[in-house]
Amino acid sequence: MDSVQILELKIGVRIARIIGDSFKLICLTWVFVMGDDDTVYFTDNLVSVLAKYDHHQMWYIGGNSESVEQDVMHTYGMAFGGGGFAISYPLAEKLVKILDGCLDRYYYFYGSDQGYGRVSVRSFDIRGSAYGLLAAHPVAPLVSLHHLDYVDSLFPYKNQMDSLKSLNRAYQLDPPRILQQTFCHDKNRKWSISIAWGFTVQLYPLLLPAKDLQTPLLTFKTWRSWSAGPFTFNTQPMKSNPCELPIVFMLEQAEEVGQSGSLTRYKRLEPWAGKKCNRTDYAEAMSLQRIVVSALKLDPEFWTKNHERRRQCCDLRGIKKSNMQIRIRKCRPWETTTTER
Repeated sequence: MDSVQILELKIGVRIARIIGDSFKLICLTWVFVMGDDDTVYFTDNLVSVLAKYDHHQMWYIGGNSESVEQDVMHTYGMAFGGGGFAISYPLAEKLVKILDGCLDRYYYFYGSDQGYGRVSVRSFDIRGSAYGLLAAHPVAPLVSLHHLDYVDSLFPYKNQMDSLKSLNRAYQLDPPRILQQTFCHDKNRKWSISIAWGFTVQLYPLLLPAKDLQTPLLTFKTWRSWSAGPFTFNTQPMKSNPCELPIVFMLEQAEEVGQSGSLTRYKRLEPWAGKKCNRTDYAEAMSLQRIVVSALKLDPEFWTKNHERRRQCCDLRGIKKSNMQIRIRKCRPWETTTTER
């Protein structure tokens, strides 16, 4: 074993033993939340997620990697440290008694996540553009983002730091709603619209079912081999026909309306890779410059309360001076977010 390997093992052991140090400081409900130094936490949503669990029980909470090759290499039975994981006080109480023995037995593991893995978070184990993944966020709270130094800027016309500031401004307005996906359909124009609130709006000049809108576009690669998969979720390839690609609008501004509402504005980007669609119906959609989305704020305890959670619905309120107005609202009992082609 060379000196570099020895140093890495020492670093891994030190990180793993932080749980013991934290446990000795004070009696907490959740003694330990671990993330890498390049992990960004959305703390309100993190607290909401942890509040769903009985902290008097032993809990080890986290998520796997998005890249299957990472899960196969490191094990599916481990919460990846980059996305972050949490350990409850009762579990920490048990762990501190056996931790040194575990570290002796599994000395060849590197990092705290593997060490704890033996006894909904985004690891972001991807390369390239994370746009497709974030634009099709599932019905779940955004808790963390990782590896932001290794993916393209979230907003193509900004650096990564400014991109995070833009995303955070929207998040601060309505934490539970950030990135939540909503679908609208204009049957007269035959348009489909997907809103990832606080980030992007996609406009398709054709009618698409919800299944297509909620499946991420493959704008990214796997972490280790830079391959087109496999991932732990379904993806769809980027179409070669520009008329089958969405017109993309990115968050430009987010503001509060009164004490219970928000208004977010999204500005149109240039077509994907400069490819233009010459269809008449596509040209009408391309004439839009901005999409303005209004919404009531979600209950701060939206992700904590035990009630049925589903995507919300939205209405197209009209187009004026190349601006489209959309209102997000609760779906009616009989209403669905999909449509027939």
